Amino acid sequence: MSENSKGCNCDHDHGHDHQHEHGHENCDCNHDHEHHEPTKIYLTLTDGKKLECDVLDIFEVEDQKYIALLPSNSEAALLYGFSEENGEPELRNIESDKEYEAASKAFMERQEA
Repeated sequence: MSENSKGCNCDHDHGHDHQHEHGHENCDCNHDHEHHEPTKIYLTLTDGKKLECDVLDIFEVEDQKYIALLPSNSEAALLYGFSEENGEPELRNIESDKEYEAASKAFMERQEA
């Protein structure tokens, strides 16, 4: 299954939510405890179908931004290069194994933290 790396056709703010384990009302952590629905992004597949994904994280590795997406009904995250042009998201395929390994390692470390 191949995703289109440009024009994700989404209509949302690309900020990502800070996640934490606790949910106490008076925990003194200075975090906003409102629970938000995950940000959605829609990838256009080569056959023209749309794939709904939750945005798990947007992060940087060596001055490059990446986005981790979780397709609906899947347990495997997708990683893409990420940028914004005129407020519109631009996704790019990660072409090299070395770049993918660095992005994947950074994403996994962030999930464990």
